[in-house]
Amino acid sequence: MKTIEAIWQFALDNPALLVLPACAFILTLLLLRIKNRYINEGILFRRSPRQHARRPADSAEEDEVERDTSIDLAIALRKFEELGMEDGGSGFAYWHEVGELLIQAADMHMEIERLRREVERCRAMLAKSH
Repeated sequence: MKTIEAIWQFALDNPALLVLPACAFILTLLLLRIKNRYINEGILFRRSPRQHARRPADSAEEDEVERDTSIDLAIALRKFEELGMEDGGSGFAYWHEVGELLIQAADMHMEIERLRREVERCRAMLAKSH
């Protein structure tokens, strides 16, 4: 019993020996939470990851172009997310950027198709007027 009393008295005489490890433990838990949210979920400090601003389809023609795309972006983006999880922190950031580029490329493809149809329509109107 004297040993326990001696340990207790030592702890009371030196509170820093109890407080510092407790603070270190709390900081470790906080850092692990931040790491988990950043790497696994892509979220840091309760902000959602950068979302690509997708425009709603303006017309039925754009919907048609979307259906004609041979790649299903959702499947590709999920695969990139899996690859990012496997690679860890820098890998996640890399594959997230690749996914963003894929979305931008699909948007550009839709815009090019819309502009191509517009040029065809203008040419047809020009041909009718001559």
